[in-house]
Amino acid sequence: MARKTIYCAQAFWHGSGGLQGGEVHQFLNRERAVEGGEALFTGANGVAVFSVVGYPDIDLWEEPRMLKVFGDVPAIDPDPPPEEVSYYKIDCSACGDIWTQIDPVAEAEQDEEGVTRLPMLA
Repeated sequence: MARKTIYCAQAFWHGSGGLQGGEVHQFLNRERAVEGGEALFTGANGVAVFSVVGYPDIDLWEEPRMLKVFGDVPAIDPDPPPEEVSYYKIDCSACGDIWTQIDPVAEAEQDEEGVTRLPMLA
């Protein structure tokens, strides 16, 4: 499987209910995508130039990465906040990995032997 980077530009126009996206145009490299974005911007309210990295053979792609913005484009949603409770590997004993649910917000405590322990959830 070959990993590939695709460079794109997409124009946006003000419409009913917000910005409406146009066709996504693909380019050979970053420079051509920026030049294409500039050209698209002559007839649009905004243009987003971005890249996407992935494996086209299996259609598996990472999140797009914004390279340049011209004018008005939709806001990029920030990463979602971490969940209040997460799973962490806390022991790799001879019996295999043990996973335990802990409270990542809680204060860690040290026991008599100086080992840091996180409080467990009920």
